[in-house]
Amino acid sequence: MEFWDELLGEEVIAPLKKEEIKHIEKQLGSRLPKSYLKKMEEQNGGNIAFNLVIVDFKNSWSDEETGLYLPLYEFMPLTIEKFVENTSVLNEWGLAGEKMIFGEGEGSYLWYFDFDENPKKPEVWCLDISDEAAYLVAESFEALLPNLEKRENDDGLTHEVVFADYPSMDEIRETIKGTDEDARLEAYRMWLTRCEDLEGLITELRQRVEHSDDEDELDSYAELLAEVLVNYTNEEFMTYEEAIVLFNKKEDVSDLIHVIVQLESEV
Repeated sequence: MEFWDELLGEEVIAPLKKEEIKHIEKQLGSRLPKSYLKKMEEQNGGNIAFNLVIVDFKNSWSDEETGLYLPLYEFMPLTIEKFVENTSVLNEWGLAGEKMIFGEGEGSYLWYFDFDENPKKPEVWCLDISDEAAYLVAESFEALLPNLEKRENDDGLTHEVVFADYPSMDEIRETIKGTDEDARLEAYRMWLTRCEDLEGLITELRQRVEHSDDEDELDSYAELLAEVLVNYTNEEFMTYEEAIVLFNKKEDVSDLIHVIVQLESEV
């Protein structure tokens, strides 16, 4: 069975650049697995001909009745830009150290290498954003490959089941209307985790930034808005330039240069 399926569209970078690999490995202080690089030399990112990985532990996506597995549909392009972006994502979820995201499944499942225990043979982990949990899936990339499978009509658990323990969108919106600022910010993060109505989320965050006169509050909303734009919507509902203009207007409240620099690097 061929490893790759269809291309990842405009995000696919071809060919793989050796100088970018060297830069990433220098940042990690480790070598990327040869078997992984061989796949990326064939095609630098895109959809794979599989849609799941067989596992032996309970998780939020599957159950023992249907068989235990986690979704994995695509590999991300191996570029410096994507590496920096994904490192920021890992840090936001409290995953520090020498790690690199390489794949994704169903939006809420991020697959990454962890070099901390064995720099020469990184473990393969899956970050389940919906469950706020990270699972050790395989001791190496080579050990992961035999557990890749393709199942027709693989719907896994429904969106409702995956987020059964999360607040509903109605509950999230009710919290946002309240006066508890910490609870409101957490509600916005829950909204992002659910990945629903991202246009509405951007509109809400944009308004919060526009009307905030509190430095800490403004910083939190600006950083969250930038995260949504860069990692989830790719300028679909608000351009980076529009966000930069908005952040510059708030310089009398807070210096948002770190967020502005992040967006400028994406322009």
